Amino acid sequence: MATVSNSSSGKAFLGGLPRRLVGDGLLDENLARDIQQKALKTNAPFVTLLVQEKHAEPHAIAWAASMEFGAALLDFSSMELDPAVVSAVAPKLIQKHHAIPLFKRGKKLFVGLSDPTNLQALDEIKFATGCNTEAILLEEDKLAEAIEQAINAAESASMDLGDEDLDNLEISDETENESDDVSKADAEDAPIVR
Repeated sequence: MATVSNSSSGKAFLGGLPRRLVGDGLLDENLARDIQQKALKTNAPFVTLLVQEKHAEPHAIAWAASMEFGAALLDFSSMELDPAVVSAVAPKLIQKHHAIPLFKRGKKLFVGLSDPTNLQALDEIKFATGCNTEAILLEEDKLAEAIEQAINAAESASMDLGDEDLDNLEISDETENESDDVSKADAEDAPIVR
């Protein structure tokens, strides 16, 4: 999604997915520039704007992105989200980055998104979960639907937890068995950071 300015013409060159979409004949170059500028100004994903404004079909965009970046394209209609995996990421983070956790294998979390250049989403989800992340491409319309379902499920789950449940909630400190006393020798051996 990066652009490089051409000083002689004043126009920006298209890079990444917009360039691929223009090259594949899915978008007009001027329209791609306009959408890219709008995405930067509104902080909205480029792919989301394309689909919302009906400039290109979600499947065509996803296929082009898969070819350009070598990312796996998932037929989302063939799977169900695991609520435990989705709940590992805060709903605000899912909405902010327009990305959703799909499944987990070991310490790797596979994250569905419509724009594989959204590295910030992968990094923030990695930081929040402590898992390595890998991008899985989804068609924009299916991704938006999955995010909406996940957010609604999270909201209804928090609504189901009433005040009475909160009063009965027990919070335990897992470090109770550890000694809170630090010996003077241990403190003297600790390095000093200046």
